[in-house]
Amino acid sequence: MRKLAAVALVGAFVLSGASGCTWTPKTTQGAVVGGAAGAVVGAAATKSAGGALVGGGLGAATGYYIAKNSYRCQKRNIFGQLYWGWCLR
Repeated sequence: MRKLAAVALVGAFVLSGASGCTWTPKTTQGAVVGGAAGAVVGAAATKSAGGALVGGGLGAATGYYIAKNSYRCQKRNIFGQLYWGWCLR
């Protein structure tokens, strides 16, 4: 029960801190996907709730950073055809 209360308290703290942010939908999606992936990897690696929290935090920060510093660009595949993808700045 204490672990659940600790996880809920940390989650509420993180969400309240992010409530004033003016994120674009792209960065929000990047943070959510990165946080979810980081939580899964952290939980699988450590088999604990603490590992899931740390992995989720690191994943969310990484996902936000990547989404913030990426833009749409044209690329060329190995067959010479152009397509739209994502490039990092």
